[in-house]
Amino acid sequence: MITLPKIYLTAAASLLSLPAAAQLHEEISVDGKYVPDVIKVERINTFPKMANATLQTSPIGYESRGVAASFSPSLVTLPATGWRASRTVSENPGYLELGLGNLLNSTLSAGYRFVDNSSTLFGIRLQHNSTSLWKPEISLLTKDEKQYRYDESLALYASHVFKGKGRLDAALDYHLGFFNYYGYGAILMPGAMENPDGKRVDVPGQTINDVAFHAMWKPLISPSSTLEWNAGFRLRHFAYRQMLSPLINGSGIYSDKGGRETDIGLEGGIRLPWDNGSSIGLDANLDVLAMPQPDMALYYDSDPFPLSRATVIDGGPSVFPDNYGMLTLTPYYRFSKGLLDIRVGLDLDLAFNAGESGDRYPFLHIAPDINLALQTGQVGLYLTLAGGSQLNTLAYLHQLDYYGLPNVLSTRPTHTPLDASFGVNLGPFSGFSIGLAARYKVMKNVPLGGWYQAYLNYANKTIPGLTPTTEWSSPGYCGSMSGINLHGASVSAEMKYEYGNVFSASAEGSYQPQDGKKGFFNGYDRPRVTARFNVAFRPIEPLKIGAGYDYRGVRRIYTASYSDPTPGGTVINGDGITLQHLRLPDLTLLNVSASWDFTPSFSVWVEADNLLNRHDCVLPMQPTQGIVGVAGLKWLF
Repeated sequence: MITLPKIYLTAAASLLSLPAAAQLHEEISVDGKYVPDVIKVERINTFPKMANATLQTSPIGYESRGVAASFSPSLVTLPATGWRASRTVSENPGYLELGLGNLLNSTLSAGYRFVDNSSTLFGIRLQHNSTSLWKPEISLLTKDEKQYRYDESLALYASHVFKGKGRLDAALDYHLGFFNYYGYGAILMPGAMENPDGKRVDVPGQTINDVAFHAMWKPLISPSSTLEWNAGFRLRHFAYRQMLSPLINGSGIYSDKGGRETDIGLEGGIRLPWDNGSSIGLDANLDVLAMPQPDMALYYDSDPFPLSRATVIDGGPSVFPDNYGMLTLTPYYRFSKGLLDIRVGLDLDLAFNAGESGDRYPFLHIAPDINLALQTGQVGLYLTLAGGSQLNTLAYLHQLDYYGLPNVLSTRPTHTPLDASFGVNLGPFSGFSIGLAARYKVMKNVPLGGWYQAYLNYANKTIPGLTPTTEWSSPGYCGSMSGINLHGASVSAEMKYEYGNVFSASAEGSYQPQDGKKGFFNGYDRPRVTARFNVAFRPIEPLKIGAGYDYRGVRRIYTASYSDPTPGGTVINGDGITLQHLRLPDLTLLNVSASWDFTPSFSVWVEADNLLNRHDCVLPMQPTQGIVGVAGLKWLF
């Protein structure tokens, strides 16, 4: 299966130079581990500024005083694209950063290391992001409704070295999300959305409770030791308060308990090294997911909207999935000496009870785990052949769409039999560094998501741009138990220039053809082009001025349709269901920022995002805010 990279951080390491501060979510690649693409664009134009996501990471050293965080808080927005992000470490035991702007966009970051010495580390970190005064005006019935969204994260982390035995790292994280599905209107018969005198239904709220614990033990490796090993334990509970469904009969909405899951995980590895730089090893990871059934199980037969049925229909498969698990074994051989690093292995996924009843996910899946890297002077080359299975958990799907379906239709994982990438890095030389990469990826059962907000807003109405496909003139967007199979290529490039601490500029982008099954999954909107540009200038020592531009272009989102034949259908899904697509507007973000350092430990900053005042939809029925201006301060203590 896909294993997320270990993220090592100290409390103060979260501090970055501008308002995205105190949100360190950078990746540290772990040899042989396949890092999935997670692209979140739901708040591309709102404060705080986006943190970097990586298309390809490069190995960097572990922070010796760090502690493995159990998960990355899901509140952070990622950019249009990113590559080889870095991190910042502060020696100050505490930090505080806060910002406040129009539309009540706000952020607060704080943390403190209570103990920090050669053997013990213990600290706390807090992150708050919110917005609450913007009126999206999705429908006439809710033109005065305000979007509200609050994300709170609190974490305790600790690390202790037991003399002569080893080191224990542990972290406990809690994330609370509270928001509304803004613009949600009265669910009446078709035409209600155009009737300003129609029945009003308050915008429903949603709550997310996300708690995780992670512990890892690394024994002391003595000079005489011939075997290295480590072991870890994970526990994560992710739950929505409710799942809302519009009733087809037009009588309003139906609410049931939201989806919830408990992920119990074990991880570990052993490695036998030799003096000549060779070693053999085995990594193992086990996930067991418990998914309790709600009080009333929803069923469906031929209903194109399985989530909108408030009554039980006999004979249909249950919408709610079974408990399941997956064991991943990764045997490998590695040679690392001088400038050369070679790793050759296999990813073996063993699934138990995954997928729908009667159509289980096959027990065994095999993918390569091969990495070749050569670094010589200012030139680096790498070739990676990877793959694995991504569990489509509630937590993972929430990363792809913050306003996504608060339930899981199917536990069938997304399998990647091949993810091949080749790249070259040049520099730095005279302040310049350049990176080029090419990638080809095959994916099976990529989830069809990103439509829940539209489903709630339009109910039985057809979304503009989609053709009615059933006798109810339904919009054709609904849940699907079978995802789409994709295969396609992506090319990316990065260039950076630094002139001391006075001036810096960077440009990076990617291109991937997208046409139905031929494409590259880089978010539900599957942009063909992504780009990012940044410049920073320090005219005098205390003052730093920056500007940035992000772009996601030529975007389309795909949805299942159950009519046969389907007008405008373009793709046949894995289970024979025809798919339609909707063209989404290009997303652009232009921002400027400035900060003034009064002392090395205290600074103030201002930022203006979305200067073009665009209100394009990130996903259907998810328009972006306009210009957002924010001011704040940062204090290290």
